[in-house]
Amino acid sequence: MRPAKGLIGAFAALLTSAASAQPASPLPFVLKQVGPGVYAAIDGPDHKAGSNAGIVIGDDGVLVVDGFFTVEAARALVGEIHRLTPKPIRYVVNTHYHADHTGGDQALKDAGAVIIAHRNVRGWVRTNNINLFGDRITPELKARIEALPLPDLVTDKDLTVWLGNRKVVVKTVLGHTGGDLTIYVPDANVLFAGDMLWRRIPPNLIDGSVKEWSATDADFLKLPDAAHTAFVPGHGDVAGAQDVADFRAYLAELKELVGAGRKRGLKDDALVQAVAPKMRASHPDWTISDRAIAAEVKYMDQELAGAKKRPVPVAD
Repeated sequence: MRPAKGLIGAFAALLTSAASAQPASPLPFVLKQVGPGVYAAIDGPDHKAGSNAGIVIGDDGVLVVDGFFTVEAARALVGEIHRLTPKPIRYVVNTHYHADHTGGDQALKDAGAVIIAHRNVRGWVRTNNINLFGDRITPELKARIEALPLPDLVTDKDLTVWLGNRKVVVKTVLGHTGGDLTIYVPDANVLFAGDMLWRRIPPNLIDGSVKEWSATDADFLKLPDAAHTAFVPGHGDVAGAQDVADFRAYLAELKELVGAGRKRGLKDDALVQAVAPKMRASHPDWTISDRAIAAEVKYMDQELAGAKKRPVPVAD
């Protein structure tokens, strides 16, 4: 006996209802409003986004800060932007060339964004990112990096982007890679610092100059109303002025401890073993893995020895 049409319809409706009740895949980031029309997309607990990003909604369009590590994460960000506003995505500003901040740029470009970056990013994004991974790089990741979209608009000077009447200040800064930008939204008191700031997480020093880095972060604290400014780091949760001061103190202590170890003739693992326990004791609320502190000590040692190899600008 064939089931009645009404029963079939009811069963189909039940299936549809059950499907719609299934929880959607969780976002790879946590979206936090940090000012009027300004959002921080903070890497989730599983670190599937790879870094933080940002959204600035203006009168006539949207500016995005950084593109995460993967196209999938960036597509999720595009989806959240469309949920927040019907305004077009006009720009994505890369704070530096590292793949965890540029890996998803293609999704933003596909959504209509012009890619803005420091002029050095255009020469480094497809080459130096491969060098960063060294022997850990896979064929799939190498192919992804070699296919990353190049910036459309590059600068080695400060510039202002207007989203209608909303002013966004893009500033060239020194410290992390030699091709860094910060993005400041004056009317919202929000600074997207990229990897010039990490909150309670050891920073990647492979390309960095701690001397320049600390000086740049000191300037963060000189911003108008810095005490009430939301600082969005490249990694870690939304920060305040005290977090900026704590990060500078971390860099200073690392430099001091590595320098003291060098004077005692310590090298390699012995130097790491001398520095790591003291850094952990001084920063108990930081997540400091063995791998991270070993890398930090290595690169700080190279910097103090004048032996660190930083990216070299290439001709256009």
